[in-house]
Amino acid sequence: MMNYNIRSEEIARAAAELSGQFGFALSREGIPVDVEEDAEEAALVYDKGRLLVCVRKRVQIFYALRRFAELCRESVPAQPIKISLNGTFHELCYMLDCSRNAVPREETLFSLIRHLAVLGYDSFGLYMEDTFRVEGYPYFGYLRTPFTAEQLRRTDAYCKLFGIELIPFIQTLAHFNTLIRHYAMADLFDVNDILLVGEQKTYDFIEALIATCASCFSSRRMNIGMDEAYMLGRGKYMDLHGARDRFDIMAEHLEKIIGICKKYGFSPMMWSDMFFSLTMNGQYAEGLPPEVIQKVPEGVELIYWDYCSTDEAHYDAMIRKHRAFPNEIGFAGGAWKWLGYTPDNRYAFASCEAAARACVKEGVEHFIVTGWGDNGADCSVFATLPSLYACSCINAGEPLKGERFEAGFELFAGMPFDAFMTVDLCNRLTDHDDVEEKNSANKYLLFNDVLLGTLDTTVEEGLGERYAAHARALLAAERQAGKWSYLFETQRRLAEVLEIKSEIGIRLRAAYQQGDREALRAECGRLKELCVRVDAFYRALLAQWERENMPHGFDVQDLRIGALERRLHSAIRKTEAYLTGETGEIPELGEKLLCFMGHGTEFEKDLDQCEWRWRRMSSVNVNE
Repeated sequence: MMNYNIRSEEIARAAAELSGQFGFALSREGIPVDVEEDAEEAALVYDKGRLLVCVRKRVQIFYALRRFAELCRESVPAQPIKISLNGTFHELCYMLDCSRNAVPREETLFSLIRHLAVLGYDSFGLYMEDTFRVEGYPYFGYLRTPFTAEQLRRTDAYCKLFGIELIPFIQTLAHFNTLIRHYAMADLFDVNDILLVGEQKTYDFIEALIATCASCFSSRRMNIGMDEAYMLGRGKYMDLHGARDRFDIMAEHLEKIIGICKKYGFSPMMWSDMFFSLTMNGQYAEGLPPEVIQKVPEGVELIYWDYCSTDEAHYDAMIRKHRAFPNEIGFAGGAWKWLGYTPDNRYAFASCEAAARACVKEGVEHFIVTGWGDNGADCSVFATLPSLYACSCINAGEPLKGERFEAGFELFAGMPFDAFMTVDLCNRLTDHDDVEEKNSANKYLLFNDVLLGTLDTTVEEGLGERYAAHARALLAAERQAGKWSYLFETQRRLAEVLEIKSEIGIRLRAAYQQGDREALRAECGRLKELCVRVDAFYRALLAQWERENMPHGFDVQDLRIGALERRLHSAIRKTEAYLTGETGEIPELGEKLLCFMGHGTEFEKDLDQCEWRWRRMSSVNVNE
């Protein structure tokens, strides 16, 4: 543990929040540390037993303290050292999705902020659809445990302690999936989850959102969303105004939102996809028509988001297409935590590294790492610490492999890199070291119905043995994980479920269709053991959720896992009734399956299946 004696009382107060973590602590007997803020050159200089940290941004101080501790993990160098603290990007931001059921506790946010500080992230975004309280709109965030103004202000102040800018990421057009459920809000909507633009009541509502952010955040930058509103103008708006060019509708609405932002001193940024979707059928064409580009208002930064390629040339081409706009361009990649309970850090490494190289080549200086939580925010934010660390290394121009990378990660996270990366295992279906093998197997194998077996056609024989090996590896990691042991217990319990669950539907169907009653009786016993394991996984997941998040939102896990447990009991009941002669058939198991991927009786064993939607994986029947 490196000991520092920081001369500045103000910086020492902030560093005290980090002391004892990340490889360094504060001590009067420690290496003297002087800090020079607003320096011309950001650098760490060590000479004659003293450390000078020169920074342009305050967060660079805490990044420097970790970096020097990492450098001196064996011994303090005898020779002078100088390390540049300038990053590849002008801004490195992490955005956390707080709207897909998991609203993080204040302690979770503060812990995450500390981790971001020592990695050099200079901004932190909170993505909030309806998870913050807004005066005058009691149904906004109703029963969702939204952030209060006081919580947001405390989080903002904690970020400022380290020189991190807390940025609101909100929505001003679509993605109000939960809000549309309330009759009191129905008159604000056009179609689906898209607001009815062009109406004063809509702009009063949006202004209330922006005014609330202005009172809770010290930053005067804001992401206004506006993505994926594909049905814009095709519902109630069309009834009122007739059919109009949807790009014109979008541009007019954006002008109004920019005006509201200016009223409250905000410089807006927005996701860029709708400009392409409305004009080129969703395709990123070689170039948008000049007359279309001219309609895009000035005064808004366009954020090109893309998480789904490891090809640098792909990102090059996309960024060049965005360069047709006169607006400032930013980029958003992803820490892959939206594929269920298990992350894909390995794919995040490859996709972010490729994107970063393209951003450098094309002069994009604003790099956002997103932590979305689609379909329930099943995965812990801390399960993607390797991805956050990797993006920090990318920003520093350092390689994402080798002894130095792994040693630095261990200092940062408190456990060996290889052990932490086992957190990805429940999505690993083969031994191939192929980064393109990305999937949501952890979730679709869990919720694939044991009797209907919709996804059984994708399963390779022997997958249960693979999950048994995964469970053993996760147990070994759990024993090394320290404060993160709860993450690995959750993943281990899931792997133990999938050891049985992944293949049992196939075994049941085969035994039934072959008339093998002994095999069917054995599988019925395995179903009972599976119930025990599902309960153990549920309890670990609940403990993880209660540790990190507010209580509301876990009801969805209760509903889904509860449904899984009931279906397992149904399978046991039906199988036992058949074996005792109480019934003469099990109709579900008599069905001949068709390929999930649409190839009829030719089963495709897809290793790149990223189905994340619970409804689709759990049943083909009406569930609306």
